[in-house]
Amino acid sequence: MRTRIRLTRDGEAFLTRLTPAQAEACHQALAFLYDRIPGATARAVQLGTNPKAVDSLTERLAGEHRQSFELRLTLDELHILHSALTATAVMLLEHGAFSHEKFHRRTAFYRENFDALARGIVEAVTEV
Repeated sequence: MRTRIRLTRDGEAFLTRLTPAQAEACHQALAFLYDRIPGATARAVQLGTNPKAVDSLTERLAGEHRQSFELRLTLDELHILHSALTATAVMLLEHGAFSHEKFHRRTAFYRENFDALARGIVEAVTEV
């Protein structure tokens, strides 16, 4: 999976072009946390925003993307994606241990993909 993301400014927001795999990884992270974290307040703490913002972003990433597509993201939405990608692994800890197999079964991705994509978001923001 390509983990490099490029951003360009669009006023206060950012434009990016996501590959189908990048969109699916972000969607899986958001959907997993939505299913795993009970209650809007706990999700707000985990993702740093309100439930409506998370729902809206999750819907925009949903679906079967057959080719790369452009997406306009606010700074808050970039934060949501970064938080979701980095928090998924933590939510899969069992008795203090991480299972790569369980992560892959649940998300269809490797943890390294999520970590690299999260890092790619931060790097892209610093380059804009």
